[in-house]
Amino acid sequence: MSIKKEKAFAQLKKDFSVFSNIVFKQLRQLESIINSESNIISEEVYETINKQEKEIDKFELKITEEVITTIVLYSPVANELRQLMALNRMTANLEKIGDLIINIIKDIRKIDDEKLYTKLLDTINDILIISISMVEKSLFAFKNNDMDYAIWTIKNDDIVDEIHHSFIKKIIKKNLLNVKSQEEVSTLIRMMTIVSNIERIADKATNIAEAAIFSTMGKDVRHKDIDKM
Repeated sequence: MSIKKEKAFAQLKKDFSVFSNIVFKQLRQLESIINSESNIISEEVYETINKQEKEIDKFELKITEEVITTIVLYSPVANELRQLMALNRMTANLEKIGDLIINIIKDIRKIDDEKLYTKLLDTINDILIISISMVEKSLFAFKNNDMDYAIWTIKNDDIVDEIHHSFIKKIIKKNLLNVKSQEEVSTLIRMMTIVSNIERIADKATNIAEAAIFSTMGKDVRHKDIDKM
């Protein structure tokens, strides 16, 4: 690898590390908000989250441009090209996680019935903890070529899906049929949206894990049974 190419890859990995840390910080802030058991989010916290979201958007554009430039200028060989394509895929998925976090926080702020919100928080917290762990392990898998963590992430997506579906059924069968006010209806709909968006975070973590496997092993495991592979 030439010195210039080596520097380009080093810069890419450095930017990706900073970028992924910002997204993960947003996830931890979301976890803190949900653990507070309140839908009230201070303006200071909200402004900080929005500021970080803008940084995420900027890093996505920067990394995408660096990937293109590296391909054009340095003619990467097969394993290097796989790393670049994986980085590009992971960057896109991390940016979408950032968007989902913002959407979840906006919905929390618009909750009308705080008591009902608090009552249903346990399930939301359960699915969030798993989803955050999936993001963390998928990134660790890429950075450390750890395929065990990548496979763990992919397999846990089914668990998140199951929790998600159970929550929606619970809302429909036990809550929506017994609502007494418009505030309750609005809150239940927002709760379903929040859980659906957390489930989508887990989906993005799965995509990152699949990209990590592609980068390390050269295998495209998207839409395939990981156990059979």
